Amino acid sequence: MLKLACGALEATLAPETGGSIARFTVRHEDGVQELLRPLPAGVEAPGPLDMACYPLVPFSGRITNGRFSFGGREVRLPPDEICVPHAIHGRGWRTSWEVVETDAAHARLRFVHEGGGIAWPWPWSFTGEQDFRLTADALTVTMTLTNRADEPMPGGLGLHPFFEARSRARLTASLPFVWESGAGGVPVGLASTPEKWRFDAGRPMKDVEVDHCFSGSEGRFAVAWEDRPFALRIEAEGAPHAIVYAPAGEDFFCAEPVSHAPDAVNRAEPPEVTGLVSLGPGETMTLRCRFLVEPR
Repeated sequence: MLKLACGALEATLAPETGGSIARFTVRHEDGVQELLRPLPAGVEAPGPLDMACYPLVPFSGRITNGRFSFGGREVRLPPDEICVPHAIHGRGWRTSWEVVETDAAHARLRFVHEGGGIAWPWPWSFTGEQDFRLTADALTVTMTLTNRADEPMPGGLGLHPFFEARSRARLTASLPFVWESGAGGVPVGLASTPEKWRFDAGRPMKDVEVDHCFSGSEGRFAVAWEDRPFALRIEAEGAPHAIVYAPAGEDFFCAEPVSHAPDAVNRAEPPEVTGLVSLGPGETMTLRCRFLVEPR
């Protein structure tokens, strides 16, 4: 684990576990407040699903049956255990990241994929990086994806933060369009967001159940807890889409800034609708997310 600190803020990173954030806290006069759902104490071999936040690279969400065509290539990815028979969330969250730079309040992590590998047969070589920077009032995560292949590849980025104490939390966000889902959570079409999933005026999350991608996001979210002194204001650049996940029977939820809709590589809609990016050789795409901590 790698700890960063600046003023009252502290972030613990887990480079070896998907380049994840294990914990993000703010210290105050009455103690310490968790700002994300922390890695539980005593977990001997934690995985990315135990973490506070993990990266999505080189794509976000599901790819139906792990199959798609791009640039004349037929690609077949292995299914992920959490959504068989589909592939999900790329590769970064399932592997270790190299620590490239670090100091008291800053760290840069890198993940390098060589195309055509047997373990994960994504045919294009790429490099993913995450730059974590703490200031007195915020944690900023800057993600980049660089195509190192000699031909274009599809690219996508996202962050998957978990927020705890859903029963006492309120989410504010403008998410005007939703991708309606079919079997296995695969999107089937875009529609106006129904009232039950509107968060424009702020909505208590305790009675919300949702697992959908939304489009038209401004990359702005706010999370506040009725019994905690600090709230989070989240500002994401390069993320015109968002996943909101609030499963039945759990006291957490996720609001994930992402660059594209799930299964974008298989959708008939144009890239300006799905967010699908074609990265040319040597090109880099960026997603920057600022977690601003402020009094409630």
